[in-house]
Amino acid sequence: MSLEHGLQGEIIASLSPDGWNPRWSQVNRFGGGHAIEFEAGELLHSLVRALKPSVVVETGTHKGFSALMIASALKQNGAGHLYTVDHQDYGACAEFAKFGVAALVTFIKGDSTAVIRDLVKTVAAVDLLWLDADHSTESVLSEFSAVRPALRPGSYVAFHDTLTDPREAAAVARIAGENPGWQHLHFATARGFDVLRAT
Repeated sequence: MSLEHGLQGEIIASLSPDGWNPRWSQVNRFGGGHAIEFEAGELLHSLVRALKPSVVVETGTHKGFSALMIASALKQNGAGHLYTVDHQDYGACAEFAKFGVAALVTFIKGDSTAVIRDLVKTVAAVDLLWLDADHSTESVLSEFSAVRPALRPGSYVAFHDTLTDPREAAAVARIAGENPGWQHLHFATARGFDVLRAT
């Protein structure tokens, strides 16, 4: 992991075994079991570093751990912007400022589907969509449907909690089934991390 020294230090100092599987770690500083696993955060950071997306959209900001991992990677890339959505700010905006990535992140308060529907009217394309809000099948499908017009060949859609929440897994299976040419990769992390690539 190649993060700002302060962020890396605060993450490492607050790790404990993940509540779903102690082989993985949870980051207590950013919500513990309500945030993605530390290792999933590293994977997300590496994905952004490798893909060099211009526009990233995240649902489910919470305390900002995954958003910080994305924004840190965008900062290292030297380009890109993250739009992150939640019903309220649980302190994430202060974290973005503290760790020097506020200029790379737009936090939008509201219903994720409605926000995405408005957002896709203003961006040329969404290169990476990270869905980690309400894990109900209906909500995930609604978010995906809202962003679909902004996905292009080579866009990525990533999902969290696909092992621990069967509703999320069902949504991923349905999206993959309706897009049979898309590539699908499943990472068996403590809670599950799936990635689809539009073709």
